[in-house]
Amino acid sequence: MPYFPTIDLTPQVSLLLSRGALHLNPGQWVRGDKGRGRYLRTDPRTGTTYVSWLRPGDDWATASQRFHRACRKGFIGKYRAGYEAEKARREMARLIAEVDRIEPAPAPVRDERQPMLL
Repeated sequence: MPYFPTIDLTPQVSLLLSRGALHLNPGQWVRGDKGRGRYLRTDPRTGTTYVSWLRPGDDWATASQRFHRACRKGFIGKYRAGYEAEKARREMARLIAEVDRIEPAPAPVRDERQPMLL
Protein backbone atom coordinates (compact mmCIF):
# COMPACT_ATOMS: atom_id res chain seq x y z
CA MET A 1 0.00 0.00 0.00
CA PRO A 2 1.40 3.42 -0.85
CA TYR A 3 2.09 5.83 1.99
CA PHE A 4 -0.71 8.26 2.82
CA PRO A 5 -0.40 10.82 5.59
CA THR A 6 -2.65 10.54 8.64
CA ILE A 7 -6.06 12.07 7.97
CA ASP A 8 -7.75 14.17 10.67
CA LEU A 9 -11.39 13.13 11.06
CA THR A 10 -12.83 16.61 11.39
CA PRO A 11 -16.60 17.13 11.10
CA GLN A 12 -16.12 18.30 7.50
CA VAL A 13 -14.09 15.20 6.53
CA SER A 14 -16.70 12.96 8.20
CA LEU A 15 -19.43 14.71 6.20
CA LEU A 16 -17.51 14.18 2.95
CA LEU A 17 -17.01 10.50 3.80
CA SER A 18 -20.69 10.00 4.61
CA ARG A 19 -21.82 11.65 1.36
CA GLY A 20 -19.35 9.67 -0.75
CA ALA A 21 -17.39 12.73 -1.87
CA LEU A 22 -14.22 11.43 -0.20
CA HIS A 23 -12.94 7.86 -0.18
CA LEU A 24 -10.27 6.47 2.12
CA ASN A 25 -8.50 3.15 1.75
CA PRO A 26 -9.09 0.49 4.41
CA GLY A 27 -6.10 0.52 6.74
CA GLN A 28 -5.32 4.18 6.22
CA TRP A 29 -4.32 5.91 9.43
CA VAL A 30 -6.78 8.47 10.79
CA ARG A 31 -6.82 10.71 13.85
CA GLY A 32 -10.00 11.67 15.69
CA ASP A 33 -11.53 12.32 19.09
CA LYS A 34 -10.62 8.81 20.29
CA GLY A 35 -6.99 9.07 19.21
CA ARG A 36 -5.33 7.32 16.28
CA GLY A 37 -6.64 4.33 14.39
CA ARG A 38 -6.98 2.57 11.08
CA TYR A 39 -9.93 3.37 8.82
CA LEU A 40 -12.28 0.47 8.04
CA ARG A 41 -15.26 1.83 6.10
CA THR A 42 -18.11 4.35 6.04
CA ASP A 43 -21.69 3.08 5.98
CA PRO A 44 -23.39 4.89 3.08
CA ARG A 45 -26.88 4.50 4.57
CA THR A 46 -26.16 5.95 8.02
CA GLY A 47 -22.97 7.92 7.34
CA THR A 48 -21.20 6.21 10.24
CA THR A 49 -17.43 5.92 9.90
CA TYR A 50 -15.88 2.75 11.34
CA VAL A 51 -12.30 2.87 12.62
CA SER A 52 -10.18 0.30 14.43
CA TRP A 53 -8.87 2.56 17.21
CA LEU A 54 -5.56 2.01 18.97
CA ARG A 55 -5.93 1.32 22.69
CA PRO A 56 -3.52 2.51 25.37
CA GLY A 57 -0.75 -0.02 25.86
CA ASP A 58 -1.34 -1.78 22.52
CA ASP A 59 1.69 -3.13 20.75
CA TRP A 60 1.84 -3.44 16.98
CA ALA A 61 0.84 -7.14 16.93
CA THR A 62 -2.28 -6.64 19.07
CA ALA A 63 -3.48 -3.62 17.08
CA SER A 64 -2.90 -5.33 13.73
CA GLN A 65 -4.73 -8.48 14.88
CA ARG A 66 -7.73 -6.38 15.97
CA PHE A 67 -7.75 -4.59 12.61
CA HIS A 68 -7.50 -7.94 10.78
CA ARG A 69 -10.46 -9.38 12.74
CA ALA A 70 -12.51 -6.26 12.00
CA CYS A 71 -11.76 -6.61 8.28
CA ARG A 72 -12.81 -10.27 8.26
CA LYS A 73 -15.97 -9.61 10.25
CA GLY A 74 -16.98 -6.63 8.12
CA PHE A 75 -15.95 -8.13 4.74
CA ILE A 76 -13.54 -5.25 4.13
CA GLY A 77 -10.71 -5.16 1.63
CA LYS A 78 -9.61 -8.56 0.37
CA TYR A 79 -12.43 -10.22 2.37
CA ARG A 80 -15.15 -8.44 0.35
CA ALA A 81 -15.43 -11.40 -2.03
CA GLY A 82 -16.73 -13.63 0.78
CA TYR A 83 -19.75 -11.40 1.38
CA GLU A 84 -21.86 -12.80 -1.47
CA ALA A 85 -21.40 -16.39 -0.23
CA GLU A 86 -22.26 -15.36 3.33
CA LYS A 87 -25.32 -13.43 2.11
CA ALA A 88 -26.54 -16.53 0.23
CA ARG A 89 -25.91 -18.71 3.30
CA ARG A 90 -27.90 -16.34 5.52
CA GLU A 91 -30.77 -16.23 3.01
CA MET A 92 -30.88 -20.04 2.85
CA ALA A 93 -30.87 -20.28 6.65
CA ARG A 94 -33.72 -17.73 6.80
CA LEU A 95 -35.76 -19.71 4.27
CA ILE A 96 -35.18 -22.98 6.13
CA ALA A 97 -36.21 -21.36 9.42
CA GLU A 98 -39.34 -19.97 7.77
CA VAL A 99 -40.30 -23.39 6.37
CA ASP A 100 -39.68 -25.01 9.76
CA ARG A 101 -41.88 -22.39 11.39
CA ILE A 102 -44.72 -23.04 8.94
CA GLU A 103 -44.35 -26.84 8.84
CA PRO A 104 -42.76 -28.09 12.06
CA ALA A 105 -40.74 -31.25 11.72
CA PRO A 106 -42.58 -34.37 12.93
CA ALA A 107 -41.65 -35.59 16.37
CA PRO A 108 -39.36 -38.62 16.31
CA VAL A 109 -41.11 -41.91 16.93
CA ARG A 110 -39.91 -43.51 20.14
CA ASP A 111 -39.32 -47.24 20.00
CA GLU A 112 -40.59 -48.78 23.22
CA ARG A 113 -37.89 -51.46 23.11
CA GLN A 114 -35.10 -48.88 23.32
CA PRO A 115 -34.28 -47.46 26.77
CA MET A 116 -34.85 -43.75 27.08
CA LEU A 117 -31.62 -41.78 27.48
CA LEU A 118 -31.59 -38.72 29.67
